[in-house]
Amino acid sequence: MTSRVPISPALRKELTRVYEEIMWLAQREEVTSSHARGWYTHIIAERMKTRIRRFTGMVSEKAARNPETELRLEHFLRIQTALTELVSRHKTFKRGRPLEFIRLVVEYEQVHVVTIDENYAAMRAKGDYKEAKIKLISWNRLPRTTKLILWPKMLNGRVCNADEYAVVKAGRV
Repeated sequence: MTSRVPISPALRKELTRVYEEIMWLAQREEVTSSHARGWYTHIIAERMKTRIRRFTGMVSEKAARNPETELRLEHFLRIQTALTELVSRHKTFKRGRPLEFIRLVVEYEQVHVVTIDENYAAMRAKGDYKEAKIKLISWNRLPRTTKLILWPKMLNGRVCNADEYAVVKAGRV
């Protein structure tokens, strides 16, 4: 799969601050754990994606057959569910535990390329790709023409390891 993201002191500090913001929100009476988690998944993750989100090198067969269609980067480890559960658990602690949050975010920010329909099927199946009828294939097995469509559309500027999958390198086509 993908290599781990090194957690620099600056990244650790930034993610600790995000954790503190989430937990502050979670302590508010009218805010659910899911809403508080949304601060990361719907607001902060967009800013962090090119630093910690990693492409696994796996693409669904449907996405590979029709790369021009609307596609999604699918968090197959169920990051939203895992973070909501973490926030629920952490609401009971007197002191925060940002390192658990940081480890979870860095581990769970892994994505496959799938179609929109497959993305929703994976959600309904709680990440069970067999139940969702999603078959994955390796980036290495894709035709070059498909890679040339997928790389700028789904990887470049959207994942931290996009360069590992670039088809065009150092001025060569």
